[in-house]
Amino acid sequence: MKTNYHTHTKRCGHAVGSDEQYVLSAIEAGLDELGFSDHMPYPDKVNPGDRMHYDQMDEYIESILSLKEKYKDKIKIYVGFEFEFFPERLEYYQYIRSKVDYCIVGQHYKILDEYGYDYFCNDDDMSTYADQVIQAMESGLIKFVAHPEYFMLGRKNWSEACDTVAHRICASAEKLQIPLEINLKGTKYGKEIYNGVESYKYPNLHFWKIASQYKIKAIVSADAHAPIYLQELDFFKTMEKDFIELGIEIMDHLEI
Repeated sequence: MKTNYHTHTKRCGHAVGSDEQYVLSAIEAGLDELGFSDHMPYPDKVNPGDRMHYDQMDEYIESILSLKEKYKDKIKIYVGFEFEFFPERLEYYQYIRSKVDYCIVGQHYKILDEYGYDYFCNDDDMSTYADQVIQAMESGLIKFVAHPEYFMLGRKNWSEACDTVAHRICASAEKLQIPLEINLKGTKYGKEIYNGVESYKYPNLHFWKIASQYKIKAIVSADAHAPIYLQELDFFKTMEKDFIELGIEIMDHLEI
C-alpha cells in the first residue's frame, strides 16, 4: 500500500503522536501520499475524547500545510476532515470543505450532542444510518465513505436490516461513483462469527459480498490513530484474497 487518506492527530483526544511523527512514519513505510482527516470540530459542540476543539482547527490546518511544504520532496501530504453527516449542518460542512483539500464521512453517531451516541446498533437504527451516509454522498462534499459497515461495531449478528442498509449504501456509491473504504482499524477488534461466517466487525465480509454485486471501488485505509499504524498497511495482504475473490476493484490512490 502506497497511500493513506484516513489519518488522525492527537487533537481528537483518542490518537497519539505528533503530526510530524505521522509524516515520518509514512515516509519510512514507503508511502507516496498521506492524507490527514482528523475528526471535524463544531463551534457549538464539544465532544471530549472524540474530536478537536473548534479553536484548534486553524492550527491543525496550518500544521499540516507546514509539513506539506517541509516534506514536499519526499511525500505528498493533504489536509482534510472526517465528519458525521447531519443535514441541518450542510452549510457548515460546505464552509469547512472550502478550507481543506478533502473530506470523508465516517458516521459514528446518530445525533450530535456533548458525547454523541455510538452505533451499538439495533435493527431500528439501520435506516437512519443509511439515510445519513447516503445524504453525505449526495452532498458532493466527500471523497469516500469511511468504514461503511461501522454499524456492526456493537452488533453480534448480521440481519435482514443489515442487508438492506448495505444494498442502499452500495447502490448509492455505484450511482454517485464514490469509493467505499476497507478500514484496517476494524481488524484490531478481532474476528467473530456472524451468521456462520468468520469476519471482522469491519471490514465485514457480509457487507463486501453485497458490495460485490455493484460496480463500486474500494480504497484501503489504516484509519491511523498512532504513527505506527501507517507501517501496518501491509496487513491487508492477509485478507486481500477475500476481496480478489469477490471481484472488488481496489484503488491505489485518490485524485485530490
